[in-house]
Amino acid sequence: MRCRKWQRVWVFIGVAMLCSLVILVALSEQPDTPVTLQDQHRQTAVMPVSVRVVEPESYPAIIKSFGEVVPQWQTTIRAEVGGSIRFLSDNLRVGNRVKQGELLVQLEKSEFEMHVAEAKSRLAAAKVALLTEQREAKQAQKDWQHANINRQPDSPLVLRTPQLKAAEADVKAAQSALKRAEVLLHYTKVVAPFDGVITQRKVSLGDTLNGGFNGGEVATLYNLDVAEVAVQLDQSQWALLPEPQAQQAVRLYTPQRDAQWPAEIVRKSFHLDSESRLRTLFIRVQRPLAQTPALLPGTFVEVEIVGRNIDNLIEIPEPALTKQGMVWFVDNQNRLQPRRVKPVFYGEGVVYLHTPSGIDTPIRVAQSPNARFVSGLSVSPKTIVGEGQ
Repeated sequence: MRCRKWQRVWVFIGVAMLCSLVILVALSEQPDTPVTLQDQHRQTAVMPVSVRVVEPESYPAIIKSFGEVVPQWQTTIRAEVGGSIRFLSDNLRVGNRVKQGELLVQLEKSEFEMHVAEAKSRLAAAKVALLTEQREAKQAQKDWQHANINRQPDSPLVLRTPQLKAAEADVKAAQSALKRAEVLLHYTKVVAPFDGVITQRKVSLGDTLNGGFNGGEVATLYNLDVAEVAVQLDQSQWALLPEPQAQQAVRLYTPQRDAQWPAEIVRKSFHLDSESRLRTLFIRVQRPLAQTPALLPGTFVEVEIVGRNIDNLIEIPEPALTKQGMVWFVDNQNRLQPRRVKPVFYGEGVVYLHTPSGIDTPIRVAQSPNARFVSGLSVSPKTIVGEGQ
């Protein structure tokens, strides 16, 4: 029994040793670094990349900015003289249109009429005094001549010359006083200085106004025959503007691009803004309320100006430009080549760049760069055909 037991042990040990030898031989025939099926796929697979083929061309520059629509003229209407309001126009309401010269407010005028009457009386008295003095001066001249005195009188008072000049000055002063009194009487009528729309009313019937710049506010008036938009441009944008700029066509858009209006450049500033350090360009819109839709004051608009033509530009999709200012090109060996670029200007969903040097032709641009892009990485380009081709 004991002998048979040891036979089984030795058989088991022999079989184990044989199996170990077979395993060692098999492992010695395997490569040093095992490669799985997944690794083999990674070694043979190439990243597909959508590319757009572009060509250098001449493009008109597009300058974009933003601004607020304001009326060409806006003013706060004030009463020049003080007094209680005796008449208030029914048209003096927010939103109503008024015509130039239209009566808006009539102030109490009896005191001013009295001043006019007094000024007329003083003028009439001054004229009588002047006529009297003229007659007396002529008589004094005749008396001097009849005296046969061969010299000038010792004093100009003899010939009444100073008296005559004083009477003439009194007439001129009375005339000026009358004119001033009539002007003040005219100021009791507060009228619209130009055609416009009432945007704010500040008085009611029965109010008493204090005349002058610091008081007597009646209403705020906007002229809406012409509207303007002031846009600030940096130095690079100014370099893209055409020459001359005056009357250059411009388009205004809402930020949502659901409405647009024609406009034109009318003038430019000759100084830099003290805060932004930018230069201002002024855009004019004729008859803004007659546009479709009406262009109202206070509207925030996007301004688009067509500038001068620029040669040797490429047009790429906006997503092709990364936030870091990089554009990825694909060379003739289908490898990624990054370039840091500076956009010349932007279009609708596209970016215009100066053609980078050292780029293979045809120029192929990766349309949608991602985090896996590495310089020199081999890719499988797929040409996208669409706008810009």
